[in-house]
Amino acid sequence: MADLSKVLEKAPRDCWLALAADESKVVGRGENIAEAVKEAKENGEDDPLIILAPKEWIPAVYSPR
Repeated sequence: MADLSKVLEKAPRDCWLALAADESKVVGRGENIAEAVKEAKENGEDDPLIILAPKEWIPAVYSPR
């Protein structure tokens, strides 16, 4: 697994991002998932990992409680 903090450091915010399957780089973005996937495929990535990039990345700790 790649260090996503480095990959997402300069990535666009407040949009959907398509990452390469090996999580090494951003290969697409869009206002919706379809746009991000389309751009990823145009950039040669047929099976991207899709994530929603928030307006601001903030640290968080989650607990099952």
